[in-house]
Amino acid sequence: MLDLAAAMLSAGRPPNTVLLVLADSAVPPLDLILRRVVTALELGSPWDQAWDLAERAGTQAAGAAKAAAVLRDALAFAASSGAPSAAVLHAQAAQIRRRRSRDGEQRAAALGIHLVLPLGLCALPAFLCFTVVPLLLALLPEI
Repeated sequence: MLDLAAAMLSAGRPPNTVLLVLADSAVPPLDLILRRVVTALELGSPWDQAWDLAERAGTQAAGAAKAAAVLRDALAFAASSGAPSAAVLHAQAAQIRRRRSRDGEQRAAALGIHLVLPLGLCALPAFLCFTVVPLLLALLPEI
């Protein structure tokens, strides 16, 4: 969403229009928050107050509130200064992608550790049944 917002800001769109387009492409809890922000901004609320009103008006999912907070922080510079902040948004989007990739790598590394016990519990009995027991039976003298 940050890359889309950066592209629209580069094209000269105002933050209100950016938020409306993002609301059209967002999941249901987040689109309601973004539409409320745009409505509050159009009614003359300051940037921070519009976001506070939108987040307090109704219940949202935790993921939607987190995504809204990221958008609020990223677009705050463009809304307050009017300066093009596409480079900042692209950098923040890249940072989020790197953090998610790093988190995925850490979870994948932890998965290997968590699989050792179940694998050992399955492989050790098979090893005992197919190698140790026949070897011991072969070494026993026949009666």
